[in-house]
Amino acid sequence: MSRRGVNAVAPILVALALAMPLAARAVAGNGSKPTSATMDILTAVSLGGKEIKPGMYTVTADDTKVTLAQNGKVVAEAPVQWKDETSKARYTNIVTIGEKVTEIHFGGKMRYVSIEQ
Repeated sequence: MSRRGVNAVAPILVALALAMPLAARAVAGNGSKPTSATMDILTAVSLGGKEIKPGMYTVTADDTKVTLAQNGKVVAEAPVQWKDETSKARYTNIVTIGEKVTEIHFGGKMRYVSIEQ
């Protein structure tokens, strides 16, 4: 390859080298920015071994945990694993088995959290 060809390819290789860590972080997890939503819980459920009473909650999920807060006070936390959806969720909702929360889907997102219990 001529010197001119090397000079033309070098900026492309530098750009790829800089972009790869960003792409890897986006694929590996949810990123550093937490996902949040507000939801109404209509019946008593449990999350992370804590009973959650009906009411309005703020749900925040980061790379490792989900937090439920009511009036600014954390009510429950649980470790999570992010999973991919086949399409964007229409609404923010929880999935339960019995009274235990097993998944939380966020409206407009292609990923959801699976609760590790």
